[in-house]
Amino acid sequence: MSADEPVKTTKTDWTTKVWDFLTSLKLVVFLLLILSALSIAGTIIQQNKPLQEYYRFYQPGTVALFNKLGLFDMYHSWWFLACLALLAMSITVCTMDRYRGIMAGLRKRNLILDEDLGNSLQDLTTIKYALPLDTVEKKMLELVGKGFSGKPVATTAEDSGRHYFFEKGKYSRLAFFLTHLSILIIFLGALVGSFFGYKGYVNIFEGEMISQLETRAGKIKNLNFQVKCNTFNAEFYPSGAPMDYRSDLSILQNGKEIIRKTIRVNDPLTFEGITFYQSSYGGQPDEVAIDVVNRDGSLKGTVTAPFGQKVDIPGVADKVAIADYQEHHHLPDGSEGGRALDVHVYPEKGEETEVWLLMDNPDYDKRRGGDYYLRVKDLKLKKYTGLQVNKDPGEILVWFGSVMLIAGIMIAFFMSHKKLWVSLRTDRKGRSELTIGGTANKNRDAFAREMEPMIQSLKEVS
Repeated sequence: MSADEPVKTTKTDWTTKVWDFLTSLKLVVFLLLILSALSIAGTIIQQNKPLQEYYRFYQPGTVALFNKLGLFDMYHSWWFLACLALLAMSITVCTMDRYRGIMAGLRKRNLILDEDLGNSLQDLTTIKYALPLDTVEKKMLELVGKGFSGKPVATTAEDSGRHYFFEKGKYSRLAFFLTHLSILIIFLGALVGSFFGYKGYVNIFEGEMISQLETRAGKIKNLNFQVKCNTFNAEFYPSGAPMDYRSDLSILQNGKEIIRKTIRVNDPLTFEGITFYQSSYGGQPDEVAIDVVNRDGSLKGTVTAPFGQKVDIPGVADKVAIADYQEHHHLPDGSEGGRALDVHVYPEKGEETEVWLLMDNPDYDKRRGGDYYLRVKDLKLKKYTGLQVNKDPGEILVWFGSVMLIAGIMIAFFMSHKKLWVSLRTDRKGRSELTIGGTANKNRDAFAREMEPMIQSLKEVS
């Protein structure tokens, strides 16, 4: 027996330490701060964009690091989900830890207003009447019943005194469970969406349609319908910043249009549980004519380059490929460069070079140096709309949990469990004596103010 005792003690100490750790307020505050910081980072770093979009804002090394750390889809990263799991475990343990105390508060105990109970009540008041006890009892039930609906619990004490117990807001004590359960349901909804849903991004050219997309995880998802971009329009402020952009989309099944809607930012289109958000826009060069110019300004030749294909540059051994196009390109110094074409030059020897050709400044590439420079002669663009696609089967759980959370918070802040005791007896002089007192588990000052007119009305009974 003695040999087992140290093992039992060690085990008890270990479980106690784990339990104390999970119920620690410091842990909850720390996790909430971490999740808040991550959420701020997730707001600053746009999430679930195509990888090539990030190269417009960050250096290639930064993009590679952020992508490896999961910062472009942090809400589905293992470390974000681990923080949520630890917070969910802490909430569950805290709920279990407080279960007994809360349930004890729901039980009807101390139904008789004795001296010990009276010392713990607020504004304990004794009133004497020159009226029959039955009359006082009837008036008391009428007046107190206005503030405490429901049938009171009546008890007769050993001294033949009549005792009444009133209460209201009893189940407001369960707001603690409601808020904790709602958070767990929200977490569950997020996990369901993470494991059984997907997020992706797709570009659709005007007049064209798609029936599949690539998710952030790199998987191809086939849709049970087609999405067609009928038209795309964008409006800009004088500074060049986008003021509004919208896409006229159609959903087709078996060649028949099912839904047609013009979507904007924060006004998406949803069909069969899949939501299409207006995320970005742009133009992709269909075919570009580029002049190759000698340093003295004479024309060496013209090259026609389809998008994404390497073609030979006339007169030299280098090759060129069109990589991107921007309506509003920002120069390295932060100034506005206007329309710009991203060209990659592949020299016969040496490393690939990225060159931005400005449509409104044809000789901009001349500063690059070398035997020749490039300028855009003609550009044919195909406009496209960029859509973020989201399927989240856990969304209904998140909404349900959010409603529960709001309800729990409202109950916790604006309701309390109020208890009131009244005793009626005849004193030694034959007068009717009424003693009243109550308590509340929250906001006792407000409860005291609530009792004042009730006590005053009882004093005025005649």
